[in-house]
Amino acid sequence: MTNQMTPEQMLNSLRESQVALVNLAARSIECMEKHIELNLKAAKANLADATEAAHQLLAAKDAPGFSAAVQSAATPNVTRAASYGRNAYQINAEAAAEFAKLVEARISEANKQMATALNDLSKNAPAGTEGMVAMMKSAFAASNSAFDAINKATKQVVEMVENNVEAATKAGEAAVSNATKSTKRAAK
Repeated sequence: MTNQMTPEQMLNSLRESQVALVNLAARSIECMEKHIELNLKAAKANLADATEAAHQLLAAKDAPGFSAAVQSAATPNVTRAASYGRNAYQINAEAAAEFAKLVEARISEANKQMATALNDLSKNAPAGTEGMVAMMKSAFAASNSAFDAINKATKQVVEMVENNVEAATKAGEAAVSNATKSTKRAAK
């Protein structure tokens, strides 16, 4: 049979795997860098907001002024928290999409190799084993079909989650905006 892997094919496969793993590690590090940068920016902004809020609270001369200062301090924090959540989710979504592409590429290559091996097997199979070869080809086709269905379903779930995150963020921001307007009207 000619479906055995040659040393050169084995080395090429190992090289491709090594490149894929290096790319995966590099992308993981990039993702961590983005999260660290996001967290540093958030920490700096929170410190600035806390300092400003403390100044406003200490400057309040009466209860309505104190209430307005509390509300004034809360509004940007809620908006900033929603923005932070969106940014963190975006970093993770981008990394997950790249990881998925890498996995899909490796699976595609493995499928090509398997299809070639099955074709070689069917050409060189001894007489009387046609049924076994057909069953193997059928199982291979079924597994590819199942993988495609799972892949499509996963993409639909990711899209649904992204839409829900966006809708929840907008609803939260609208609720904060409405609460701020109500509090300002009540303070007057």
